[in-house]
Amino acid sequence: MSPLLLFSLLALLILCVLVFIIKGLFQNIALKALKENQKSFLELAEQSFKQLRNSSNEDLDSKKSAIEKQLTQLNQELNTLKASTTELKTNLSLSKETLNTLTRTTTDLHSVLADNQKRGQWGERQAEDLLRHFDFQEGINYDKQSTESGDRPDFTFHLPKGKRLNMDVKYPIRAFQSYLEAESKGEQEALLKQFTSDVKTHIKAIAKRNYINPSEGTLDYCLMFISNEGIYQVVSQQDELLDLAKNLNIVLCGPTSLFAILSLIRQSISSFQIEERAKVIQQDLCKFQSEWIKYKDKMASVETKIEQASKALEEAQGTRTRALEKPLQKILNHEFEDEAKVD
Repeated sequence: MSPLLLFSLLALLILCVLVFIIKGLFQNIALKALKENQKSFLELAEQSFKQLRNSSNEDLDSKKSAIEKQLTQLNQELNTLKASTTELKTNLSLSKETLNTLTRTTTDLHSVLADNQKRGQWGERQAEDLLRHFDFQEGINYDKQSTESGDRPDFTFHLPKGKRLNMDVKYPIRAFQSYLEAESKGEQEALLKQFTSDVKTHIKAIAKRNYINPSEGTLDYCLMFISNEGIYQVVSQQDELLDLAKNLNIVLCGPTSLFAILSLIRQSISSFQIEERAKVIQQDLCKFQSEWIKYKDKMASVETKIEQASKALEEAQGTRTRALEKPLQKILNHEFEDEAKVD
């Protein structure tokens, strides 16, 4: 082997050893740097994570508080909604019952209004309600017709001094209802004429009965009670009806005007009762005065007799006593003289 080749091999070997050594050194340096960088990264990452965790915890706490607050508010709103729903159900149930009752009442009312006899009974019931308001008693303040013959008035009021006031109850609802349901003005005018004609028939029918007979104790007029205020208002606007009733001495009245009439009747009865009681009191006062005069005369006579008896007593006590004492004194004097002689 030539020296040059040997030197080359040796140099190559040394170079390889140096490369290996340098590579190892670089690996150590790189590994150390990597470890330091990794440590720094971990520390930085840990610090950042802690900050992030703290921030997240604070944010979570804030969100949790907000969520709890919203949940509380939501629960309150749900409770309020539940209570409102319960109340609504109750109100709906009550409304349903009220509607059912109203439906039955409407059906009953329609049944009543469809029958002439029941309509009359309905009107009489309204009149009786007003009578009860003024404490009118049947058989005392008024009489009610018990038959359906129509020969007698529905009500007869007993007034002071034996007077009577008769009243019939009318409820001309059928023609009036048709008048209200009219769709055109012409139809309404025609139905109003029909309604007016029906009321005229009622007025004339009352006039033919013996409700007005002053010779038998009635007033010179009678009442026709229209038991619906709306119907009465329409009637009171028809001059021909008012004139006809006036000429026949029939007073048309609705619930409001009948209330005023009954009030006047009650006042007249009360005034008459007060007047009658005043007469009784006056009669009693006259009797008392007469008896008082007799009492005074009797007492004067007794007083005179007492005075005479007193004078007689004084005379007996005075003159008679002295007249008795004189003989007695003489007797006593004789006795004293006899005793003195004996001594």
